[in-house]
Amino acid sequence: MIANLMLAAALTGVHTPETSKLFERRTDPESGVVSYSLVYGAPDDNRQSLYFVTKSMTEDGRFLVFNYTKGNERKGRGPRKLMVADLLKDEVHELGDPGMIPFVDCKKDYIVYGRLKQNPGFYRQNLDDPGREIKLCDIPGALTEMGRVRYLATHLTLTRDRSKAFLDASVIAPNGATNYVQGLLTLANGVFESWGTTDFFCNHGQLNPVRDDLALCAWEEAWLKPGQAYRKKTGWYPRMWLVEPGGKRTLVPARDRNCASHEVWDDDGKGFSWCGRPGDYVYHHDLATGRQERWCGIAGARHNNVSPDNRYVVCDEAPERWWRGCKWRVAFWNRETERGVWIYSTRPALMPREKQSRLHPDPHPHFVMNGRYVVCTANNADGHMDLYVTPVDQLVKMTTP
Repeated sequence: MIANLMLAAALTGVHTPETSKLFERRTDPESGVVSYSLVYGAPDDNRQSLYFVTKSMTEDGRFLVFNYTKGNERKGRGPRKLMVADLLKDEVHELGDPGMIPFVDCKKDYIVYGRLKQNPGFYRQNLDDPGREIKLCDIPGALTEMGRVRYLATHLTLTRDRSKAFLDASVIAPNGATNYVQGLLTLANGVFESWGTTDFFCNHGQLNPVRDDLALCAWEEAWLKPGQAYRKKTGWYPRMWLVEPGGKRTLVPARDRNCASHEVWDDDGKGFSWCGRPGDYVYHHDLATGRQERWCGIAGARHNNVSPDNRYVVCDEAPERWWRGCKWRVAFWNRETERGVWIYSTRPALMPREKQSRLHPDPHPHFVMNGRYVVCTANNADGHMDLYVTPVDQLVKMTTP
């Protein structure tokens, strides 16, 4: 596969992580897995992948979108910015501070995001013209009339034709109550179609990749008293919800462990996977049949992502106690052979537990370029993070007898 990628790069002019001057080769001392580390900025700076439900790299291999922070938290750091590495020009450009996790259109090479501060509204940036914002619409009045909007979406997802965005907004009403509102925003005119409002902490909304009338949302902090009361009443931990227009919400119980976290749709939209609980396995739910299976043999998964063909899984694990900036390692799991390999073995803690990171430094591994690479964040003990791009073909070979 690497040879094919290098040939494609030679034909199109787009470099690959293996050939670009923006990357340096890294070999894990324990597993022998080769990754390519983005080297933009000073060695002490932070380079982070995007949150795992958002693909960091476009399908043509030209653009890698990442978070960048100058300096590190042990010595002092600057503000975090969104950046793009252009592997055609071998240059890095600033995209600014969108104020939220953007949607990356991996086929047409642009991002969409919403912002509440500094010229509020929804915007688009084409990745070949970084820094030039194209305003799409204002914040919908249907939300601002309800009260003070705390956030618009946990991480933005768009409909199949990219004309609408799914919002899981948080709005504080004049009486002080917090409402969580789900629905679709038409980006051309700012019209908002509410699907419903919940009084529980409903976030992490993700529109189904192939259906515009179905979203996956989470009852965040379901371990607190309201969630405990729901579990006592129904028997089920109320984390994962299917949300539809008209206020329809359906709980999807995690039937094996009765606990769930960090769910994410399959690329084909036919199901979704999640981590059973902090320090548990990766599970999968099939929409058509309701069947739930364990899809990964790594026992400590906290975030996971499934390849487009559903044959492979990547996940991160905090091998000891979790905190923001704890020790991490990242695994690849071959579902066909039931074997795994560490993309990188245990890395030391980024920050001490008594002074935790504020940069959300979890690895968040995910497949990009139609499953050709895995992108993730790698912590370092001196207070900075690297971004790794790892070719998948070697991982398949290492997990195949």
